[in-house]
Amino acid sequence: MNVGIMNESAKIENRAALTPSGVSFLVEKGHKVYVQSGAGQRAGYSDEDYIAGGAQIVFTKEEVFGRSDIVLNVSPLNQEESQMVKSGQIIMGFQHLAIAKKSIVEELLTKKIVMFGYEIIQDEDESLPFYESLGEVAGQMCIFIAGHYLQTNQGGRGTIMGGVVSVPPATVVIIGSGVLARSATRAFLGAGAHTIVLGHNMDRLRRIEEMTNGRVITLMASRYNLARMTKIADVLVGAVLLPGERAPIMISRDMVKSMKHGSVIIDLAIDHGGCIETSRPTTLDHPVYIEEGVIHYCVPNITSAVSRTSTKVLSNLVVRYLHEIGDFGLVGALKRDSSLVRGLYLYQGDLVKKNIAERFGLPWVELKLN
Repeated sequence: MNVGIMNESAKIENRAALTPSGVSFLVEKGHKVYVQSGAGQRAGYSDEDYIAGGAQIVFTKEEVFGRSDIVLNVSPLNQEESQMVKSGQIIMGFQHLAIAKKSIVEELLTKKIVMFGYEIIQDEDESLPFYESLGEVAGQMCIFIAGHYLQTNQGGRGTIMGGVVSVPPATVVIIGSGVLARSATRAFLGAGAHTIVLGHNMDRLRRIEEMTNGRVITLMASRYNLARMTKIADVLVGAVLLPGERAPIMISRDMVKSMKHGSVIIDLAIDHGGCIETSRPTTLDHPVYIEEGVIHYCVPNITSAVSRTSTKVLSNLVVRYLHEIGDFGLVGALKRDSSLVRGLYLYQGDLVKKNIAERFGLPWVELKLN
């Protein structure tokens, strides 16, 4: 099996698809790994590190696609990359087809490829291994992001997260009750913030209450409650996650208008289109903008800011699936591991996710393994 890792730095992506350690695991099993020069540089890994792990360095993205049976991507494929994909190739990475361009999906369908999306790989217990792990990273990052932009010299309210004697802590309102919301809740509570969580799922809200020993306020995410809570928020975190689908708009522009001047919005759902009406994607180079007097942080690849940690997380997770495919073949791995089946978007020229097909007005088929 030949595995390819491309250099995605041109897409403002700092993470790499595999660490040198992950490469060595594959090479020890007799697989070949082709790494485009510079792929790990922003995560702190040199070409020499990858060579030491047993990789072969190539110098163009075309070589990565041309030599590989499986290509790993971190950021979704762009139009140019989709044209480089070989017929019958396996693509594994974050794909976010729910907000992709139709032309990219159509291009990939003509090549009869197999495409897995990390964002929709789901275990039997409905946990999302990639989001669970990276969500922990994103949740911890939220504390530092919010604390930084609440500072006066950043245009914020001049509020400290945890408060001090005789002064109450900042109020953090988290929209959502799933993976991202739990991670953010744990992090903000640890920082001493007054934390309020709104969601639609009673079981998940109950889990958050139990996880925090009742130290958070939980509310149903009705329009009435959302409007009330946004008014008092110093920090508003959009943490709505519907695997493989576009995030619903939960916070309207009018709600944002009602927020305190200098408060901070962190839209963790921006990878899926955002759950706040005033959100639009930003970059790590220019991460914020101000709209309706509120600071918006809407970086899609938020964990790319801590690229070394995030690369290790991704590598540790994906190596398992690569081993399965390498040991049992694609069909054998799919028959053995239902989480891989749930992670499929495309299979040999067919869309196998109904919601994606409906979004683009394309046909879909139910997956059938020979």
